Amino acid sequence: MSPPRVECCRTVRLGGEEIEYELRRSPRRTLGITVTYRGELRVTAPKAATTDQIERTLRRRKPWILRQMRETAALPAEMPEKEWVSGETHWYLGRQYRLRIRTADVPNVRLIGRYFEVVLPDPSDRRKVRELMARWYLVRARDVFERRIARLIHSLPRLGLDSAPPLIVRSIKLRWGSCSPAGRILMNVDAVKLPAGCIDYLLIHELCHLRHPRHDRAFWRHLDRCMPGWEAHRRRIDRAST
Repeated sequence: MSPPRVECCRTVRLGGEEIEYELRRSPRRTLGITVTYRGELRVTAPKAATTDQIERTLRRRKPWILRQMRETAALPAEMPEKEWVSGETHWYLGRQYRLRIRTADVPNVRLIGRYFEVVLPDPSDRRKVRELMARWYLVRARDVFERRIARLIHSLPRLGLDSAPPLIVRSIKLRWGSCSPAGRILMNVDAVKLPAGCIDYLLIHELCHLRHPRHDRAFWRHLDRCMPGWEAHRRRIDRAST
């Protein structure tokens, strides 16, 4: 099968606003709709499909499309590169802390008051400062996520879970978390920089996927029952600097 051919960019009115989409033609028999991680709407249509047919389908799929666009809006934004020097601001559990670098024989990272204190033999070694901070965040994130998952399972019987699923924590560029078909929860280490309520929303979102893998109506109903008012946390995540 030949690759899809880009035909043009069009706009369609969804949710009270004009949304641009990229139209591609393909020998396929059905319409394919994709929202990229940048929030771009792409449509791959059969060669014989008319514009009216395509846009009727888009309007019918409006809830799913707009939901996917909200999902991509909550992805971690690309932030300016850190310099890893004293005075920089870093986040943990929704609070800002200043970085303070000092000399010591044994490398370590501690939270002292409103400071991240990093000690190491050579304070000018920015690569080592970054490595120490990354390791600290990874250890803390796993601890925070594990404890909060256990608490959520205990306090929210509607999740329908008896035990915590396997948890993987690592740096992810394009999402906050995911749930694999095998039932493993993957969380972005940067989520530990968010406020506790936002972390709970992200965890509940993925835990709900254990029962409903897709973002279908059943999933959103389940999320609504498990965490009424989750939209407020979602909006806060959209505004968060991570």
